Amino acid sequence: MVFYFQKGESLTSGLRPGSGRRRLRFNKNRLPGLLVLVLLCYLLLSFFSQFHRLDAMQQDLQQLQAQLTELQKKNAELKQQLKLVQSDEYIEQVARERLGLVKPGEARIVPVKPGN
Repeated sequence: MVFYFQKGESLTSGLRPGSGRRRLRFNKNRLPGLLVLVLLCYLLLSFFSQFHRLDAMQQDLQQLQAQLTELQKKNAELKQQLKLVQSDEYIEQVARERLGLVKPGEARIVPVKPGN
């Protein structure tokens, strides 16, 4: 469909007053209320955004505290194991079992399998 207009004629020139589109009137008395509404929406969005970030940070903190507790337990176990490994009894045991060493005056007995 093609519309042809004469000079000075527009789309709304053929419409009767009061029919068709309604004009949006801007009332200056409503401006403060509109600004308060926009500000309130902004503040609510900001609040919930920050609340969500805070919740995520608290969950991360709880996970990190759990990891810290686990690592502290492991560290205590490793310190205990280090004390054991550095003790004279452990060193003597390893020297006897793995290296086959004996103290002066002792004799080492080596079992032999039959047929060898």
